[in-house]
Amino acid sequence: MIAIPTAAILLGACGGPAVYEDESFSESSPYARRYPTDAAVTCIAARQVLLSQGYGLTEETNYSIKGIKAYQPDDDEHLTLELTVVCMDRKEGGSMAYANAVQTAYALKASSSNAGLSVSGVGSISLPWTSNGDTLSKKAAETVAKPEFYERFFNLLGKMLN
Repeated sequence: MIAIPTAAILLGACGGPAVYEDESFSESSPYARRYPTDAAVTCIAARQVLLSQGYGLTEETNYSIKGIKAYQPDDDEHLTLELTVVCMDRKEGGSMAYANAVQTAYALKASSSNAGLSVSGVGSISLPWTSNGDTLSKKAAETVAKPEFYERFFNLLGKMLN
């Protein structure tokens, strides 16, 4: 009986930092803003904000939109910034816009392979043809947590609504 709880504790310790412990779920959030317009109008303005800043739109509904923008800071690194906006009507009138951005980093990795041929009854033959190629491998993904980023987005959204 003691082995099961001990195993659970040991497995939990191997999982890395428990980032959820920092989640406050407070009423004040940099990811949301109220607007006097209805949700459909707010989302149209959010679409305009994303397009005006060079984002490509990847998903759209009347009440949500997702845009993506690519960056290449150097030859071996590629970054994407994906911004999701959801608009909801408020029962008191007006709407709420919720925004969430995720930055994903990719690294260039070299790979090579040799061609081989296997014939039943004869064996396998390794051929001297090689192919070298570079591929992008996902390195990291993280929610953008800087309130200033969302402040700039929501301020431009408010200007588009005026």
